[in-house]
Amino acid sequence: MAVFHRTKRLKIYGKKPEVTQLFGGRYAMTVRCQAKNDTEAWYDKNKDQIFADFGTLYDAHMAVDGIDARTGEAYTDMVLTSVGAGYTQTGEYVITFRYQTLTSSFVQEAGDKVDQELNGLRRVIRRLIAKDGTSYGKTVGTSTISHSAIGYSAATLTLAQATSGTKSPDESGFVSITETWLESGVISRTINEGSGGTGVGKIRTETVEAFNETPTSTISGVEIGVSTSNVEGIDTIRKTFVSSAGEIRRTDRPGPSAIPGTTYVTIDSVGTAITPTGTLIDSSETQENGYVRFSRTALQGTIIKTTQTYKDVAFVDVPGQVSCTTSGEITPGNRNSISGFSNVSGKTVVIESIPPSKQQVEATVVVNIQNSIPDTTELAFDISGLSCSVLKVTDRISGGVGRAVTLVDANGDTSTEVGRSQSFGASSSISEFRGHFIVNTSSSATLSGSGSRQPYISGGEFKFQEEASETKSKAFGFGNDGADKDSLYKTNGIIRRDVRPVLTAQDGTVFYEVTTVSGNVTSRDPSLPINRSLT
Repeated sequence: MAVFHRTKRLKIYGKKPEVTQLFGGRYAMTVRCQAKNDTEAWYDKNKDQIFADFGTLYDAHMAVDGIDARTGEAYTDMVLTSVGAGYTQTGEYVITFRYQTLTSSFVQEAGDKVDQELNGLRRVIRRLIAKDGTSYGKTVGTSTISHSAIGYSAATLTLAQATSGTKSPDESGFVSITETWLESGVISRTINEGSGGTGVGKIRTETVEAFNETPTSTISGVEIGVSTSNVEGIDTIRKTFVSSAGEIRRTDRPGPSAIPGTTYVTIDSVGTAITPTGTLIDSSETQENGYVRFSRTALQGTIIKTTQTYKDVAFVDVPGQVSCTTSGEITPGNRNSISGFSNVSGKTVVIESIPPSKQQVEATVVVNIQNSIPDTTELAFDISGLSCSVLKVTDRISGGVGRAVTLVDANGDTSTEVGRSQSFGASSSISEFRGHFIVNTSSSATLSGSGSRQPYISGGEFKFQEEASETKSKAFGFGNDGADKDSLYKTNGIIRRDVRPVLTAQDGTVFYEVTTVSGNVTSRDPSLPINRSLT
């Protein structure tokens, strides 16, 4: 006798379902059926007669020609999870129904998987299953279970992860969840320790990752960072701590090239600042991962000292000289002795100058390092303060002979008068001589002679009328004279002094490199030329 499943149109193939016992008292059933009209079973118009809805129970009626299950045949809460049609190996067309025991509460689908891989913490992976639409009420990080198993003592575990299970493409009607339960505690702890230099200071960094508890430090460190990380899908808290104290590094390097024999010493420390001996040059404090790194640099060795002394050659200024003199007397002789023309004679003013020049002297060069700029009140061979001027004044008187006029009176007597003319002119000029001193401060000269000679007749004889012309020149020098030169112009002492900063200490003290060039000379170089200016 034929046996049908859920409808008179589906005859059970082989007459009996296949039953499998599952974990936790659940069952699975597989029912294979043959359609009443298998030539049209796959038609779209027949799908409601051979396929049932996912999630329906084993004993539910089909939409067409539905029938009740036989007594004792249907298992409790047997829910349809898969249905499909196909051919068997012998060529028979079969519709296959698969059912599982499912309720509206999640139950374990398989046994727990237990391990202690995370730093010795117990981890339990549990698979759950329920009817589709069942609400999952547990909260990751909050929900707990008390777990015990063979080989494991009782422990409280916290839900670390809950993910949906994977279904095959042709399955439905149920929901599965995979839970990961984890024992609270430290998952990992890493301590890194470093030291440097010749000191004993250390920087210790500790990274602690924990699940469901606040990570704490074992090195009495300061918390410098916190983050939420993920280990195999489990959200955990990771904290980083740092502890440190003492010198961690010392470095030496040569001091400034201008200060030989000195060394920069830098000490890096944590916890407290360590200052090397010497002159403190630089200090800094840096925040690094929650702790303070101190850096102090000092210059060790003698700073204030003479670094060099040597001989050199220097070119110095020699002041010029100015002298007011007169020329030799001009005596051209008698130009016209027959006519009695007067001789011309006289002198002129001469302004003689020797310009400033350069002179080579032996010099001593001394280089010092000082913490102040030295006072320099005067320099040797400095001609900038010397100067003089010469004023030249020229006076000219010129005479001339005019016409001869003869007067005849009533008695017939005659008298002759000759006209005369005369003019006066004056001019002056001044010359300035920087870097000079005056030797002779004044001079004067006169150049005189006949300026005009005119013949005329008087009393029946020739006579001559003459007028003289005269030129007078004077020069007056003023400004620095020889005594001033001896006072203002030093020939022994500092020729030049150069100052440049080479180092600044932390307290603001500036150290300078002072180069002093000194020399002396007792007389003017006799090989220097003398230039004369005649005015």
